[in-house]
Amino acid sequence: MNAAPNRVDHFRQRISWHQVEESSKLVNAIFTVCVDEDLCKAQSEAPWKSDLTCQTCNIKTSGHAAFVARDDMVICGLNLPALILPKFGCNELNFTPQKKDGDFCPKGDCLGILEGPTSQILAAERTLLNFMQRLSGVATKSAAFVKILSQYGVGLLDTRKTTPGLRVFEKYATATGGSYNHRMGLFDQILIKDNHLASAGIRSNKEYLEFLTSIKERAKDQLVEVEIDDLARLEPSIEGGVDAVLLDNFSPKEVAQAVKINQNRVVLEASGGINEENLAEYANAGPHFVSTGAPVHQARWVDIGLDWIN
Repeated sequence: MNAAPNRVDHFRQRISWHQVEESSKLVNAIFTVCVDEDLCKAQSEAPWKSDLTCQTCNIKTSGHAAFVARDDMVICGLNLPALILPKFGCNELNFTPQKKDGDFCPKGDCLGILEGPTSQILAAERTLLNFMQRLSGVATKSAAFVKILSQYGVGLLDTRKTTPGLRVFEKYATATGGSYNHRMGLFDQILIKDNHLASAGIRSNKEYLEFLTSIKERAKDQLVEVEIDDLARLEPSIEGGVDAVLLDNFSPKEVAQAVKINQNRVVLEASGGINEENLAEYANAGPHFVSTGAPVHQARWVDIGLDWIN
């Protein structure tokens, strides 16, 4: 069998928190919506002052509150307070993490301490918890998939099946759980799917080979991957010079056949209908990667509480 395919390391990429922060326009827009949701018609410089309950109760104390894991989890989102609190105008609050993203935290662990004016803590509490619970749930589910796949030397790839508007966060969460990030969008990789071929009128293997060859020439250094749903298309795909082949809705037995035919000439990615129950069977077939949206769309929110300390 040949050595690993030339472009396999291209698939082993993980988004960093720094890259999340670089998506400033999108991130700011999302958090602006969060402020509007909880503090409608908020004061521009201090939105937290629009919390009707705190203002009516005339709460002017300061205190400490702990984020506490109420489930076993892989924590994700401990960098969020630095982005969210300023949007709420909570500039007097200080957040001190007790863990770091990616840590396994058993039930009862303290994840971080938030201290400062009580009214500011209570104004931002729900948004902070919503994001942390969602992202930690995705990271935890991703880690469960990675634990199974790692026994077979197979990598996990995420997909674009993400919550609209939250892709950068959810892909960061899958990476935190040990997944690799596949495509951030339609702008950073060429993936030729069945609808591309159908709309181009590609039917015969001769047309298919000519089409892929021309795409690879135009793509230059861009990675080119093609999706196939028939094993007969594997050899023409390799001959067409693509870097990777996505085996769509193949059975584990068919994936194993593809691996044998491929002989490590291109990257093989198995996808379609893969979940935690059949994951080991697909991994045992030996593709380089398994891709699935399940760690995002099947993840449940983990339970994180904000407990008052004083």
